[in-house]
Amino acid sequence: MLPSVADMNAPVPKLQQSIFESWSQGTRARAVVRCAEYQIPYERADAMQLIKHNRCSSLESINNACPTCHHVPEQDLRDIVTGIQDRTKQIMEMAAKAMEDMLDAVEICKDRGATPERLQEIYVLQRKAMWRLDYISSENSKGFHAAQEAARCLAESIDFSRRAQTKAMDLATKLPETAPTPPPAQ
Repeated sequence: MLPSVADMNAPVPKLQQSIFESWSQGTRARAVVRCAEYQIPYERADAMQLIKHNRCSSLESINNACPTCHHVPEQDLRDIVTGIQDRTKQIMEMAAKAMEDMLDAVEICKDRGATPERLQEIYVLQRKAMWRLDYISSENSKGFHAAQEAARCLAESIDFSRRAQTKAMDLATKLPETAPTPPPAQ
């Protein structure tokens, strides 16, 4: 499960469907295959070819979307796509776990009285980690548009989260077990 924005310690901009950016990093963009060619499949009506104007996953209509470029059985294509999406989901879950571990370490620091100024370097790493995780999770192809780019972004997210977690754990060892109690108001 992905951490929610409410869990974030640092301000993190939210992405809104980075589909085009992801597609542009993939093999279909390099082959100049537009989204419409595999996400808006056609139908045959007698001798005419009609385009269905409802955008959908290629998995919903493999026989109408993929054979133009891929001359392999439908099940092979389905297995390739679901394999990419399953691997991306696994890496996304690892990135989410790294993010959760980092957030837990930051909370320990905050509970021990760490100020935002002392956490600033950690917050920079947190923003970098969350941006990359959010980029892939908001993209909605589950890695299909650019599998290698998705894996790269998620690996960077894991790296930034773990670096932030390490810094937070190091900071926590330098802070008292309990946060100092403020003096009573006069």
